[in-house]
Amino acid sequence: MSFIRLPINSLSGGVGRQAPTKRLISEAENIDNCLVTVEKSVEKRPPLSRVVLSGTTSSYLNIPNVTPPTTYIPQGGGGPAQFNFNTDNLYFHFLDVDGFNRYCIVINRTNIPFDPVGYSSFDTTYNGQPTSINLGNFIKVYRIEPTEWIEESVDSSGTINNTSGFDRGVYEYLTFGNKNQTFAYRMAGSVINGIPATSIQDTFGSIDYNVGIILWNKLVPLDFMPDNSALDMAGATNANWYTGIANDDYIHSGDVINYKISTQPATKIPATEDTIIIANPDNGYWTNVRDDINFEIDVNTLEEEETGQSLENFSFIPQYPASEVYNDVTDLNGYKALRMLNHYYDNPRIIPPTAGVIDFTKDHYHRTSPLPAESRDAVNDTAKGFGKVYFARNPYLTFPAGFYRATRYSKNPYFERVRSEGPNSVLDHRRFPLIIYKDFSDLGKWKVSYLPMFPRRAGTSLSNPGPKALERKEKIQSMAIWKNRLWIATENTIFSSRTNSFFNFWFDDVSNIVETDPIDLQSSVGAYNKYSHLVPFQSILFAGSSGSTQFEVRGGSIDTGISPFNVELRATSFFSTAKLTAPLRMGNNIFFMDASKVYMYVSGSSFNDEYSTSMDMSQHCKGYLPNEFGPATPSSALNTLFFRDKNIDNYIYLYTMRTNGDRLIQNAFSRWILSSADNVLAMKSYEKDLYIVSKRNAPNNAAFNTFTDYVNVYYTQLEAVPITTPMLDWLTSIDASSPVVSYVSGSNSTVIILPHYDDEVDYVVLGSEWGSNAYTAIPVASNQRGKYFDAGVVKTTVTIPGNYTSVTAKTLWVGHSYTMNVELSTMVPRNEDGSTVFEGVLNLKRITTRHLYSGNYDIVVTRNNRSPSSTTTFYPFDLNNIVTTTNQLKIDTVGEHFARLLSYSEKCKIQIQSAYPTPCNISNIEILGNYRKGNTSIE
Repeated sequence: MSFIRLPINSLSGGVGRQAPTKRLISEAENIDNCLVTVEKSVEKRPPLSRVVLSGTTSSYLNIPNVTPPTTYIPQGGGGPAQFNFNTDNLYFHFLDVDGFNRYCIVINRTNIPFDPVGYSSFDTTYNGQPTSINLGNFIKVYRIEPTEWIEESVDSSGTINNTSGFDRGVYEYLTFGNKNQTFAYRMAGSVINGIPATSIQDTFGSIDYNVGIILWNKLVPLDFMPDNSALDMAGATNANWYTGIANDDYIHSGDVINYKISTQPATKIPATEDTIIIANPDNGYWTNVRDDINFEIDVNTLEEEETGQSLENFSFIPQYPASEVYNDVTDLNGYKALRMLNHYYDNPRIIPPTAGVIDFTKDHYHRTSPLPAESRDAVNDTAKGFGKVYFARNPYLTFPAGFYRATRYSKNPYFERVRSEGPNSVLDHRRFPLIIYKDFSDLGKWKVSYLPMFPRRAGTSLSNPGPKALERKEKIQSMAIWKNRLWIATENTIFSSRTNSFFNFWFDDVSNIVETDPIDLQSSVGAYNKYSHLVPFQSILFAGSSGSTQFEVRGGSIDTGISPFNVELRATSFFSTAKLTAPLRMGNNIFFMDASKVYMYVSGSSFNDEYSTSMDMSQHCKGYLPNEFGPATPSSALNTLFFRDKNIDNYIYLYTMRTNGDRLIQNAFSRWILSSADNVLAMKSYEKDLYIVSKRNAPNNAAFNTFTDYVNVYYTQLEAVPITTPMLDWLTSIDASSPVVSYVSGSNSTVIILPHYDDEVDYVVLGSEWGSNAYTAIPVASNQRGKYFDAGVVKTTVTIPGNYTSVTAKTLWVGHSYTMNVELSTMVPRNEDGSTVFEGVLNLKRITTRHLYSGNYDIVVTRNNRSPSSTTTFYPFDLNNIVTTTNQLKIDTVGEHFARLLSYSEKCKIQIQSAYPTPCNISNIEILGNYRKGNTSIE
């Protein structure tokens, strides 16, 4: 038998789940609520502070978050229909504009319980919807500040936060896929559980776009604009068509979305998914979209741009009688010029005829005409030829072949290029994503608009068909902006816009394909590959798919942009990819996940190599990581990924990777365990700041017998906080001189009313202003917590013994503790550097832990799975201070602690724990024991 030392110089290796003899000496069995770094080994994670909503003391975001009822009462069945929002349907996008202006955009997709039977009336406030449905509060925007979030002000008309109703276009797009497709945009059934069939992550995606985002619905199939001209105008009634809040007659491509519904039609048309709901389904459906075209001049290139939608065929445009004074342009050259005049009207609406004729005293020019007002034709001249349309069969100079409209006649003619006449010339913008943006031209209000999609202006559906994905009616899975193009991944296709024109997906001249024209790629490598994510990275566009294949889009160089001539789609690695958790960029690497796996993508372009590949970084943690991943965020400042366990709402896993040149120096997994009351909905890291959005359940009435789900925001610094900061979650500073702190003389106790509800509060800590009692920690038992109903909000009260009121400002810190836990791996006999494992029996004697800036912590030893475990607590006493008490938060700068083990190694579980409101940093560990050589199986 011989004496042996087992040094653990660092636990920076994180958690390892290989056999103990295979693990690195720096790996542990479990590491919870810690930061694992090369510099400090393992330390207690910083506390989670409450972020309050600006102007309040509440951490609840102003979002309706009531769990839906399990049953639905139809309006005709004994009362109003019941409906509540569900926080599981919240989608979050964090937008960082410039490092200072940061926003969180929250989208609420709601499952609408709509019973098609029994409705005889409806509430016009919500545009023909049943009275039970609240269409407001679908989208909110919060400005992010470290200690508070500010809800941005919005307009009452045409904005994304209209509580009196919700924009029809937004509502239809967000809720598409929740409804019974048999009935188009109608949901049948009388029993609704409020939870849609698809998760919110499987429904929406978004990317940054200017000061805003582009948001897409993965359930909406792309398509061309249908022919909406065949309206049979007879028989409708005002009762079934609501126009009370219509600001304009039509919904246009690129428009801010508001109630822009056409005037009352005269009859119904067949139900299609391009129509809106009315109150009584038996009366049919009407379209809410007519034709329009919008011309604009690019301020940079001075080139004319055209966006909009229109009929598939010019012949459907109404024609005025030939007997009118303008019959000289009724049908010129067979191209129906007057119909084009009626079709291409001033933005945004057609100028109505007066007494059956067009009033030429009105300005028919579009407002963005490059011609100054004084150079336009006189009114009398306008009637002679305004609106003539010519077809140029061949290109001339810089003018491609196509249709041109004359906008000046008697003087030097000016021609505007217009869309092609053939079918499928216009993309259905209602099926494309929405733009949510901050409009600085309108007091910085947040608004929603359609994408300003360009129509085809050259060729036909054969020579210029547009993206293949529209022909297949595929759905958008991901988007990205890369190399001055907007890239869209549908189910089996990746296509891009023209260079520097993000919403134009057409060839400009079919007889002359150029480098700036759009790109269309399709891929199936050995099997069908459904794209899931696009990630721009260095000189490649990374494309993940659910078909166990990762792709790269390559092309061009630093000096040359990507084009249809040099683009390349290359399958580079073959691993499965999580569908819902997007790949994360951290430092110089891309990471993607799948079931219990984390992969690092190594792009050959980073090393001027021809080939790329992926590496499994979690081989040593089999069985530790979750099978499904939820929200995730990277922190490049900490070299750490954060991702939630999709099935355990309060578990957040961390992966830290550091390199030194081409050498991997850290590859560590660990875990944060939040309160069991938390349900993490979203996370975002900015440098060394981390925000966590969580749902918690709390009482909502004075009787405290009903509960509501509230959305809270936490903030934490991803670095060491000042050692005097109490390590308590929901850490709240209370002024002891404020009215919420009162003294009860009869019981000699102090009552503190918290500004929020927290039934886990277990510590009150005195601040630095309390003199010799500063940093005293007062435990709070469950029977010392109470509930208080104040102005519609339930708050928590804390009662502690003694008088802690003050006539001057003194701080009382209140919060609930969390447990740091480090469970060491099973010790095995090794040589001094830990590289070789010996055969024999190891009997553990003692453990020595060395720490840095640490308060109290426990060493818990469990032998042979017996209960109870033995606990040895470290107390950093100040031997030079006779008034030191154990409940004061003392910090030991540098020190060590001993504990006895007295157990065979394979029968001994060693844990280092800290549930105290003090920091804890274990820098290194040494374990002593007796080792006897021999065959352990015989022993």
